[in-house]
Amino acid sequence: MKKIKNVFRYLHYTFGLLKLNIGTLLVFELLYKFASMAVFKPLLTGVMKLALKAQGLSYLSDETIGTFIRSPLTWFFLLLIVLGMAFFTLFDICCIITCIHASFRKQAMPLLALMRKGLKTSLRVIYQRNIVMILYLLIIIPMTHALVISGYITKFTVPQFIVDYIMTHTWLAILYIGFWIYIGLRSFHWIYSLHYFCLENCNFKQARKRSWKLQENHYWTDLIIVLGWSAACIGIYYGVILVGSWLVSRVNQALPTQDLFSSLTLSGISLLMDVCGALFFCFDLPLFFICISLLFYYRKAAAGERIPRVFRDLDNAYRITNTRWVKKIYVYRKRIIALSIVVVIGVNFAYNFADRRGVLHMGLGNPVEVTAHRGYSAAYPENTIPAFKGAIQVGADWAELDVQQTADGEVIVMHDSNLKRTTGLDKEVWQVTWDEIKDLDNGSWFDKKYQTVRIPTLEEVLKVCRGKIHLNIEIKPSGHDKDLEEQVAKLLKKYHMRDTCVVSSLKYDSLRKIKEADDSIETAYITSVSYGNFTDLEYADGYSVESTLLSKSFVNKAQKAGKQIYVWTVNSEERLEKVVGMGIDNVITDDPVMAKELIYEQEHSTFWDRYVKQLLQIGK
Repeated sequence: MKKIKNVFRYLHYTFGLLKLNIGTLLVFELLYKFASMAVFKPLLTGVMKLALKAQGLSYLSDETIGTFIRSPLTWFFLLLIVLGMAFFTLFDICCIITCIHASFRKQAMPLLALMRKGLKTSLRVIYQRNIVMILYLLIIIPMTHALVISGYITKFTVPQFIVDYIMTHTWLAILYIGFWIYIGLRSFHWIYSLHYFCLENCNFKQARKRSWKLQENHYWTDLIIVLGWSAACIGIYYGVILVGSWLVSRVNQALPTQDLFSSLTLSGISLLMDVCGALFFCFDLPLFFICISLLFYYRKAAAGERIPRVFRDLDNAYRITNTRWVKKIYVYRKRIIALSIVVVIGVNFAYNFADRRGVLHMGLGNPVEVTAHRGYSAAYPENTIPAFKGAIQVGADWAELDVQQTADGEVIVMHDSNLKRTTGLDKEVWQVTWDEIKDLDNGSWFDKKYQTVRIPTLEEVLKVCRGKIHLNIEIKPSGHDKDLEEQVAKLLKKYHMRDTCVVSSLKYDSLRKIKEADDSIETAYITSVSYGNFTDLEYADGYSVESTLLSKSFVNKAQKAGKQIYVWTVNSEERLEKVVGMGIDNVITDDPVMAKELIYEQEHSTFWDRYVKQLLQIGK
């Protein structure tokens, strides 16, 4: 009972700490989030474009990234970006810690004074002894701070195919996960270092040492408190979202025919949920540092250390709240808030009403097509006749396959350049003839019941698939090919499948050769890196892009230029929803059944079904 009372006393004190300067902190975080989206992101884009232009490149792809990375100019520009991100992040954190400390000392903190102090403190990162802080800011904080999960400027995504490769190799997976757990636990000793840096004018080396000493004998207690606090905040947020979702569902069920009243009610609920989402978006990082700040003050008091004093330069600080226009806004605040609510509800109502009437679904958009990656490779051995028949059976729109050329010129369907993984023969495709490999077991590696499955030729696959499914044929040149592209073009012409196939490749030169052999064949340029201006590639009719590195701006730019967008390889529902929402044309997946079902569900769901899902994604 005593512990429960202590928890409530702690929470009461926490919210009391927030109360004094919550307005200043909210305005600052709104400005910070806006700057991260409206200023810093375009600035980063400009630096990247400058780096590309300096090397005579207009885009980054798998073919050009090697040239880009090897250039000293690239590393110079990347250093500028890293330093900018570190400084921008540190400025945010310094302002948060400063504002919390002012509240702790019961001082009102003006916005401009807060920003000035945060800027002055964060500029100390340029000193030589503070360089290590850059790594801490860009790697450690996003990984260990559970609340930094929405709009964090240094957030990055590892390409899915790299993660898949790691996770399918047990030791690599253990090392990968173990490394990040070790780094997280090790760096938790530095949890108070930013407070020492901001409030006691320490360099980062001194701050780390003092943090380590302050946390001595309290490591696991502090870790449990921080994790518990983070879990509680996230739980409250999702609790509000779930309650709001339940209200939306109940209103929809209770008032299915009263369009006007139902739409207005739902718009009001959606506004409430939007406000909750916006508040969490702005306060995820401050909430985390409130927890750390309270622990910091408690540990210092218990250790007999002097807690930093009040700020002495706030009495004459310029206060925006004293200006005439701010006072006028304050006088009319109720009218402004009411008008804003009416406008937001009106927009939501109009959108909801139009959605219910079908105005937003006029049949102008094409549905996203599904491509079975290497055939139905989730259920059958990849790139085999059973896999392609399986894809046809489950209703996939397309099947993707890889083609290579043997030593005697036969075009076969095989992904790896080496035959060992699927057949057991440790030789390169270009080193063997068709007669040497045509009887190899190409199915037992997947399941013993497929031991009679063999490597198919492209011609065999065309015979099976003609008139039943479209094909995405990826050309994988080895450098030892004779006429791979020409042979593919001839086979498509022979079987009258030029209109039902697209030929893709990581090598742009292969697309050129296909177009020179038959310019009626559609082509797609494959890349895991999709940055820059791809639209001037005359031999590419579309782009096949790795899913985790795809951006909405890339999709819009490509489709505006009349290019098709294929996305690979999407095997999770969350990732599929994200890329489909970008307006792509075709998704490549190992599991076409899952993809077809989810896309059908999205196309036939109501606006509010989609809206609730989007709300649940806030912070992910």
